[in-house]
Amino acid sequence: MSRIFRSKLDEEEFLKIVRGSLRKDLRRYLGRGMIRIPRKDGSGIVAIPIETIEIPTLRYGYPEEFMIGQGDGQVGDDLGPTSDQGRGKKPAGGQGHGGRRTIEIDISTEEFRKMFQEELELPNIKPKGERSTLEEKDRWTTISKHGSPSQTHLQRTMKEAMKRAVADGSYRPPAKTTIIPNSEEFRYKSYEKILEPKNNAVCFWQRDGSGSMGQEELVVVSYLVDLCEFWLSFFYDKLENVYIIHDDRAFEVTREQFLKEDWGGGTTCSSALAKMLEITGERFNPQEWNIYSTYLSDGLNYTADNEIFKALLLDKVLPIVNQFNYGQIDLYRSWWEDYQDSSAKTNAGIFSDPGTIGALIEDLEGDIENIAFAEIDASDEKTITDTIKTFFGKGN
Repeated sequence: MSRIFRSKLDEEEFLKIVRGSLRKDLRRYLGRGMIRIPRKDGSGIVAIPIETIEIPTLRYGYPEEFMIGQGDGQVGDDLGPTSDQGRGKKPAGGQGHGGRRTIEIDISTEEFRKMFQEELELPNIKPKGERSTLEEKDRWTTISKHGSPSQTHLQRTMKEAMKRAVADGSYRPPAKTTIIPNSEEFRYKSYEKILEPKNNAVCFWQRDGSGSMGQEELVVVSYLVDLCEFWLSFFYDKLENVYIIHDDRAFEVTREQFLKEDWGGGTTCSSALAKMLEITGERFNPQEWNIYSTYLSDGLNYTADNEIFKALLLDKVLPIVNQFNYGQIDLYRSWWEDYQDSSAKTNAGIFSDPGTIGALIEDLEGDIENIAFAEIDASDEKTITDTIKTFFGKGN
């Protein structure tokens, strides 16, 4: 067996083992945000860093401080990557000798989707059949006497020439005959325009920009958005995303602004729903689009706005969306206890408690099919996978 062939077999065996390990530990990789999410068009890859095992070999001239046995070391010295000497000291920070190396394995988007679906036990998304658009498309189905030379249909052209040659007697097998098509015998591939139904979807991502998320929470939200968009993209011909941030007022922003910026200021949760309804009316007809709405907040809201939020949700939003998801961010506010003490003395409860919006959603969840509530704790490794399973577990 050649060395090259043997290496190829070793590589295939290694990748098979790695894929098995990935399938087994997929939830852990997802939870830690270690997977680079691919695009639906297949031009992207799923890249996952996996530690390699270095084969032991003899090395000549290793630095003395890493040798064992008799020497100048002291009892308690660390044998790892450090040049510090002394009794019981820890290794210095930073990279050094002995650090683990990683490799990235590539998996097709379809293979990753199947693993993702199996691990999270997600049903297929069911687009609402009546929510589609008719897209005009060219289909090459006919033959024409007129067309571009690049669209010449050779078989039909030669068939026409053969028919003429047989008819005028110039084709006499078994004698060798040269048949050259004339201009009237050329045939060209042609198309007809058809209307093809397309399932389209739009995702509205909304969040409170008034300090309801720290940097750690924004990182988790960024990864959550990537995975949700990846999952939905496999069930729709066209998927668009709209990002909304609000304080007292709501604004449509870019993806980068949505995942990075915090504004401070007040918090009027209903403004996000109102902005979504405004954009829907202008650009996304509910009769033609499957609509998904995800709202992220710590649940803190102006007390006077709670009923407005509930009314908009029940009367305007839920009737037009496939699914409304609410992700409640678990965030500690250092000033909240002082605020409660002061408001108790003045009877001025301007803000409702953090989690108020979440409690409202939970009350509705049991009776309404297209609504879901999930708590997002950035310190919990399972929060991303649990949230996605909650959001899309019904297949809406």
